[in-house]
Parts: sequence; C-alpha cells; structure tokens
Amino acid sequence: MRATVGTVLITLAATVALSGCADDVSSENGGSNTGGDGVRGGSNAAAVAYKITEREEVGAVRNVLVQVDSDDRLPAVFDAVKAELTEEAVYVVGIECTTGGDEYDRRLANGRYVVGAAGSAEAGLPAGTTEYQAAGGKCPA
Repeated sequence: MRATVGTVLITLAATVALSGCADDVSSENGGSNTGGDGVRGGSNAAAVAYKITEREEVGAVRNVLVQVDSDDRLPAVFDAVKAELTEEAVYVVGIECTTGGDEYDRRLANGRYVVGAAGSAEAGLPAGTTEYQAAGGKCPA
C-alpha cells in the first residue's frame, strides 16, 4: 500500500497525541534492546543523551517518540536512533524536549526513515530514504 503525505501526517499527529498517555516503554541512550520490534536506545558519541519513550506499530509504520534534555545536535540524535531501526518498516520519529508546555511546544524535530522492502512498499519510497526536519523548538523550554 502506498502511503500519502496525508497518511504520514496523520500518523505523526497520532504519535504526538498519544505521547501523553503512553506507558514508559523506553530505553536509555546506550541501553540494551527493549524488545523484538527493532527499536532501542542507541549510543553515539556525537548525540546528546536521549530516551525512547513511546513505540507504536500500525501496520508497516513504526511511530517512535524520543525525548532529550537539550536541543544540541538533534540530527545526531536522529541518526543514533535511526541506526537502531532494523525491522522492515517506515519509522516516523518525533524528538521532543523533556520539559516545557504541551507536546506541540516540546517538539524539536521530526523524521522518517524507510527500512527494507516492506517499508518501501508502505512509504512508496526507496529503502534507505531519510527525511529530517527541525521543528524550531528550544530545549530546555
């Protein structure tokens, strides 16, 4: 199934909306695997410490919410998280500050990463496609 921009935006909006009610299914930066879904905390010397606080699976889409205490080196945080995403899927990654107002105020960056044939089929993009965009937020807020 080919995902449209609207589908991706709805998926991202659902990730944001659900972030406040999610159980803490996190791993600390440098932690071990948190489960069989291919999402875990990673270690990357260039990235600031981060914590994966939510993982959600919707078909071949994996929503991943990451929290940081600083807005320094956010592309490196995205790359560190991306390096741990191995299951074939489309990963929609949101990075937000641990402090501040609501989930919209805390949002620092959004990204998407396509892994394998299943991810490519879902996104309609080649495997390995990466999209990253800073959201303009500051942390600490």
